[in-house]
Amino acid sequence: MSLKSDKRLELLRSNIMSSNGVEEKVEVNQRHLIDKILARYSAEYVLYRELMQNAGNAIQIHFHSSSPDQTKPPNLLSKCERIVFKNNGMAFRPEDWLRLKRIAEGNPDEQKIGAFGVGFYSLFSVCENPFVFSGSQCMAFYFKGDQLFAKRADVPESDIDTWTSFLMDLREPMEMPDFDNFCRFLTTSMGFTANLKQVSVFFDNQEIFSIIKRVAEPRAMTVDTRKMILSSPQKMFTLTGADTRQIQLDSKKYTPPSLFTPFANFLTGKPKPNLEPSNNVLPAEKASIFLRVVTGALQVSVSRDYEKEMERATKKKPPKTTKFQLVYTGKEELDASENRNQIFKDLIPFPHQGRVFIGFPTHQTTGCCCHMASRFIPTVERESIDFADRYISVWNKELLAVGGLLARMVYNDEIEQISRLYRELVGYSDEVDKSKLEDNDSAKLMLEKRAAHALHSFTFQHSTPSAIVGKVHEERFFNSCRVSFDIMTSHGAQPIANSRTVPDNTTITGHVITELLDKFVKTIPTITPVFLQECKESLTKLAKLNLLQPLGIQDIIKELETRSLQPDEMVACMKWWIECNKGNTSIPSSTRAALNESTRARFLDAAVMNCGEERGLLQLSHTRFWLNPKLIPLDMPIPPDTMPFSISKTFSTQDLTSYFSMIELSVVHWAEFITKTKSELSTSKEFSERVLSIISKQYTNISNKSQQDVVILLANLTCIPTRFGMKFPREAYFPSVNLFDDLPVIEFTNPKSINDNLLTSLGVRKHVELQMVFDRLISDGSWSHVELVKYLTSVQNTLSDIETRRLRETSIFTKEGEEPRLKEIERPSGKLDLQGHPILEKQTKKIYKRYRAGDLFAPTDIARELKLPLLYWTPRWRATSDEAKFLEKLGLVTSPPLATLLLLAAPEPIMSQERKVIQKRALAYLIEHHKDYESSYDVNKIQIKFLPCSDGTTFSTPRDCFTNTDVQLLGFQVLHPDLLLVRDKLGVSETPSADRLLQAFLQKRELDTTKARNIFEFMASRMGDFSRLHWEQLRQLAFIPVKENNVVVLKKPDSCYFESDTSTNFHKELFLYVNFGSLANSFLRSCGVKDEPTTVELAAMIVKDPQRFWDLSSGGERYLGALRQIAGQFYMIKSNRQLYNDMKTKPFLVGLKRTTLSEKEKEEDKTEDEFVQYRLAKASDIFIIDDTMGQQIFSPVSAPMEPLLEDFYAQLGSKTLSSQIRESYSYAKTMGVTPKTKEITEMIFERTPIIIYQMMNDSPQRRKELLHDEQYVKQHLKVTQVQGLKITRTFKHTNEKNVQPTTSCADRVNFGIYLSDMKDIDFYDIANSLCTLLFARVRFNDAIIVERYLTASLYNLKRKGVPVDRILNIRKQQATPVHSPALPSTASPSPTLPTLPSLSSKDVDKYTKQVQEVFSDCQEGYIRQLIAQQTKDHVQNVINKLLHEDYPKSKQHEKEAVGSVISEEEEEQRRKKQEREAELASIAEAERTRKNEKNAGFMNRIWSSWKPTVPDKQLPTPPPPPSQPIEEVVKQQIEKKSKLPPSESTITPNLTSNVRQNLKRAIHSCKPYAGKDVYSPPRINQVNESENYCDNTPGQDLSYVGNVMGMEFYVHRTVSPDDVLEQYGQAMARFTGILTELSKVFELRLNTIQIFYDSQGPTIAFNTTGSLFMNLRYYLALHEPSTVEQEKEKRKEAMIYWFMTLCHELAHNFVHQHDSQHEFYMSSFAENYLEALMALFYSPDTQSSPSLTLLD
Repeated sequence: MSLKSDKRLELLRSNIMSSNGVEEKVEVNQRHLIDKILARYSAEYVLYRELMQNAGNAIQIHFHSSSPDQTKPPNLLSKCERIVFKNNGMAFRPEDWLRLKRIAEGNPDEQKIGAFGVGFYSLFSVCENPFVFSGSQCMAFYFKGDQLFAKRADVPESDIDTWTSFLMDLREPMEMPDFDNFCRFLTTSMGFTANLKQVSVFFDNQEIFSIIKRVAEPRAMTVDTRKMILSSPQKMFTLTGADTRQIQLDSKKYTPPSLFTPFANFLTGKPKPNLEPSNNVLPAEKASIFLRVVTGALQVSVSRDYEKEMERATKKKPPKTTKFQLVYTGKEELDASENRNQIFKDLIPFPHQGRVFIGFPTHQTTGCCCHMASRFIPTVERESIDFADRYISVWNKELLAVGGLLARMVYNDEIEQISRLYRELVGYSDEVDKSKLEDNDSAKLMLEKRAAHALHSFTFQHSTPSAIVGKVHEERFFNSCRVSFDIMTSHGAQPIANSRTVPDNTTITGHVITELLDKFVKTIPTITPVFLQECKESLTKLAKLNLLQPLGIQDIIKELETRSLQPDEMVACMKWWIECNKGNTSIPSSTRAALNESTRARFLDAAVMNCGEERGLLQLSHTRFWLNPKLIPLDMPIPPDTMPFSISKTFSTQDLTSYFSMIELSVVHWAEFITKTKSELSTSKEFSERVLSIISKQYTNISNKSQQDVVILLANLTCIPTRFGMKFPREAYFPSVNLFDDLPVIEFTNPKSINDNLLTSLGVRKHVELQMVFDRLISDGSWSHVELVKYLTSVQNTLSDIETRRLRETSIFTKEGEEPRLKEIERPSGKLDLQGHPILEKQTKKIYKRYRAGDLFAPTDIARELKLPLLYWTPRWRATSDEAKFLEKLGLVTSPPLATLLLLAAPEPIMSQERKVIQKRALAYLIEHHKDYESSYDVNKIQIKFLPCSDGTTFSTPRDCFTNTDVQLLGFQVLHPDLLLVRDKLGVSETPSADRLLQAFLQKRELDTTKARNIFEFMASRMGDFSRLHWEQLRQLAFIPVKENNVVVLKKPDSCYFESDTSTNFHKELFLYVNFGSLANSFLRSCGVKDEPTTVELAAMIVKDPQRFWDLSSGGERYLGALRQIAGQFYMIKSNRQLYNDMKTKPFLVGLKRTTLSEKEKEEDKTEDEFVQYRLAKASDIFIIDDTMGQQIFSPVSAPMEPLLEDFYAQLGSKTLSSQIRESYSYAKTMGVTPKTKEITEMIFERTPIIIYQMMNDSPQRRKELLHDEQYVKQHLKVTQVQGLKITRTFKHTNEKNVQPTTSCADRVNFGIYLSDMKDIDFYDIANSLCTLLFARVRFNDAIIVERYLTASLYNLKRKGVPVDRILNIRKQQATPVHSPALPSTASPSPTLPTLPSLSSKDVDKYTKQVQEVFSDCQEGYIRQLIAQQTKDHVQNVINKLLHEDYPKSKQHEKEAVGSVISEEEEEQRRKKQEREAELASIAEAERTRKNEKNAGFMNRIWSSWKPTVPDKQLPTPPPPPSQPIEEVVKQQIEKKSKLPPSESTITPNLTSNVRQNLKRAIHSCKPYAGKDVYSPPRINQVNESENYCDNTPGQDLSYVGNVMGMEFYVHRTVSPDDVLEQYGQAMARFTGILTELSKVFELRLNTIQIFYDSQGPTIAFNTTGSLFMNLRYYLALHEPSTVEQEKEKRKEAMIYWFMTLCHELAHNFVHQHDSQHEFYMSSFAENYLEALMALFYSPDTQSSPSLTLLD
């Protein structure tokens, strides 16, 4: 509402309240008020609650039935007529009596509960006239009509009673409340009633229930301001003191006897009730419970303003003091109470939530397991706390905060009591063994359960119905205490900050983790399993509040840093660490997340184990090894950093390695420890043998590196016991060395326990050194290598690798057949001369030349035959002997190597007879033993020519010769015939591989046809060897010899065809035909030679030179046959865009020109009326005959009347004849409605349903062409008769005209038919007129069909099978709407379409207007239908659809398209008007030409970029839309020639709009380029306007780069895209911004513009199939600014330049060539969008942006 209206209302109220208003009293219907509101409390037992709330210490409730019988037990199901409620409280005072009869006047006593003054009226819910008796007075209430009255009187002294009684005669008899529920209600009410101590219930004066409350002496609770915050959040309440007292409730409840009671108790397991003996006393069940009531004394402090507001809301002031009570049932009270009794169900809430008591229990829960009561202010029905009122809500929330404070005090008190008992009974200790199991009756377990009970009781939950209660309680519970929250742990009651939780031991994994932690964590207090089980939910909540943290890695480290662990504790600790690293989900995620290298290092450093007195402490971080007793016995000494086996045996080796970085104590590390620390290894044989035995067992299983380390450790120690004492290993010998007796041979107690491999590696000798052998066994050098070999063979197992290698390299052996050299030497003769000197004697010594074993061959037969150097051996060589094998090990050659055999088999320049024999023997041996050489015989690697070829003199390698003799055609060698059977052994192939064949074929291209044929035939035999790549290579190769102009040349396969008998002669003149025989032709066919030219090739040849093809084919039918072939496969040609475009523009189609003979020629020649002449013409100059009358009149060049060819011609651009003939009608005078017109009208009305039904059934697809149905025809058709009706036909192509009389014509605009006044009416003309009105498109035979239905009688139609009766009956039954269908599609039921997203009418209107801007001649309803069918891009999709289909025209445009009917006078006016338009157009064109010649401005300079120089002789161009200068010229001409009509009448209004629409259609026809590459050859077209001017179109060869800055980017194939982007990236961004702005000017989709870059060429931009390409190079050269100052000016020039560029390219959407028509459209674009460009220049948004400012 407006401000003015508010002031007006305020003024009205002031006037009324001042003096003008009439004062009236508001009346209240008291009965309705009481019945409908005051007595309608929603709670149960509200009547008794209201009467009990201010009672004394005892109350009695009496129920009286209609027929009491004191002799029988009470029947609780009897109807009661009266209820009497008594209490022994203070008698009513006078003010109480006054307030009792005043509605809504609450009790002003601050300490009383009543606040609203309406509680008493709850009595009216059961009675009509309540009676109250108290003290010495009484009061009766009664109704008079709808008003309540009361009478008060004094009571006689004799009747005065100490009880206050309320007598209620029930309005109608009713049963007493449910006995069990009623007893539970009364019991619960005893909880917080301050004075009430006893309640009794009587039924017919027999007591059926009683409950007595006993209260113990209170115990004061400690209220310490240093620990507790005693005020509420807003300081409204302050706790001044608190006490706790025990309360006992004893109940006695009448139990009516029942036959099924024992059986029911047995089934339910209910214990037998405690019943009193029946001595004239009713049987009763007794029960007792114990409660703890905590009372807090509160000091109330409120502001004066708040006090006023509270007094206003409650009619009493807030009290100065008040109390807050809390009922808490501890563990011992709960165990001592009979809490299973249903009477006490609501009084002991544990484990559920307690209730808020406002005198009595309400529906509001407290959020914890305690009842709470205080001076809460409730809602009217007293069932909820009032949080709605602003001030009352503050009071209640402050009071709730006190409840949270008191709850915390109770919890702290309970924990203090538990802690005291724990210290006395259990005792506190720093270290606690948590793995010890407690007995069920242990004091520790009892105290843990008591603490768990306390924590569970004060775990706050979501309270209902208001969640505020629980939230306020919980918040104050935690915030009211300044000291830490204590909780029960394994170490007794501890602050929660020092306590930790362990995983849940009730789960499998959690139990395992907890057991591990309990085993070694002894100093950190943790939650015990019993405590966790009892209050799991409470602990979870404390954890969520971040008060209780899980036992984490830092705690574990702290524990480990405190003390060292015993072995069993270390095992548990290590197992826990492994589980942490394995990601055990029972371990807290925070602990798992904290594991890193730093934490790991701290843990391993802190973990220390006490290994006993012998080993001391072992730090886990310094423990490197674990012991494997299978490797090292447990009784052997081990390194100090080795984990004891008693610990490591409990873990897997993988865990020890992964999580503690321990490795197995290897033999190497142990040996290192022994050698460095145990000196007895070199002195004690027994210890040394034990160590060597342990190492020996594992020596062969360890790595070479480890073996070497062991050898290094022991090799230099005297650790080998021998017969001569402890020796170094290198000084000792094996026992098998018995050559000499003085050798130190090893000596072990158990020789089998020590491996020979170990001893050998250490250097223990297995044989005597060779040098010693040489020195001792060989004297004077006269030694036999045969004897030496025999000795060495016997000890070969003892030879080391070095010694064996020395023997291989030493020249020891002699060659067979080689004579020794003689040498004289002097040797002692054994005699002495006289002086005692030895006498020397001369001896001759044979000195043999020595060879290595590898230089000689074993003395075998084949080696001797091949004359190879042989080893000398005696007596006889045995290849299987040990000596032979040993020599082979030393390198003796046992068989000729492959290389040796190949060299011997290959020829030499000079060959002796012996050499020839060796050559043959070597080849024969190779063939015989070819399997021995398979591994090394690789034909692809052998370069030695050793195989004889077919001529016997030539040798070749296995790879270069073949067995197929035909390969000689390609220059390959053929294997000798004698070796053909062993060609597989020699690795000779039959034919070369496909690659080698193809390579040889390329080098062997023959011009001789005979040789070529032989090669082709051979290649045909190997066709199966060639792959697809081979065939592709052959197809690209020119190798077919063909005679061309008497010269043999080589041609590619795809340019040749196979000659056959069916090949036409004229085809042979056009194409190359070959024939090399059937076998060779099969190869050529695979290479790409075809049997005949394809349709595409035939079309290309015809289009290239149609006249030559016409001459060769003799024209006529043969030429047409070729066209039929092309038409039948025209779908294949469409993909060839170049050929497709050439076919549209080249005159290669056959056109038929029919010429009619004159009458004289007919008489002379006596021939037919016409003759047909064939012509070659373009598709645009040929017309498809669908109008025979037009053909007869104008005789155009027409397409052959064959459906195949007509469709072919139409796709190339031929138009139907009917579309090129404009028909108009004229008449002399109208005759109006005549009997003839009535007859024709009735006939049309009768036959139209039949016509539509039959034609729709014959051609269902024509339903969309139907414009109107029969109902519309009957409503709107007008038939008029005129005189002198004529039809004028104009052939648009030649502007020829023909005028003929006609009997009928149609007027679509006025939906009428004109009839001529001729006597004989031609019904064909009427049928044609009717078809024009009914159908959007009239087909060839439509008029003939309709004429038949018009002229034939209904009887004849029935005879011909037309269901006339059925059609007419259907039409009668249909309830067709009166109006005409707006769209063609509504003429018949349309098929069900899928549901499309609905558009609002505003959206449809907006989209329709946007489409009409481009297609204003389309029917608006049709546009709306198309828009409704779209799901997205509505406007663009509809425009694209209309661009490519025929659409229904609007009435205005139909009038222009369809021949209009006008009178002769109108025709004369139209002719004069056209003459004036032509004259004005010529004037405008002359003026424009003059100005163009005069002004050569910026626009002309831009146009000159594309516009060639045209000679003076120029054809007239289409008239452009008139601009402002032309209008001025026309105006001047009109002023000069005042006789002419006004200029406005000379120009049709649609001229400019039609041009604009065409321009918009051209813009919308632009599309994104779909290809990835752009290639077009350069073209030169002859321009029609000039005979000597050619239009030059440069070629393009671009490749796609990608989307750069929102536009597709292409580069020339010779240009690197990365170079362009790197060098011109910023410039490209500016160019893209300019093109983006210009696309908005033209409303052009941005994705239709592409950018390209080439390094040279004249192309600024080009248009290919509607996609626009802009050259970045021209922008860089012309408009890229070099300085910041140039940026504005350069950008302005660029905008204008590229604006004209886009105009030029968009004009190519109309015309491809650069002619006058293209110039017209280009200027039209510039003219129509120049305003939008200027608006862009001067727009505020543009000028506000520095980068877009175009004009200063």
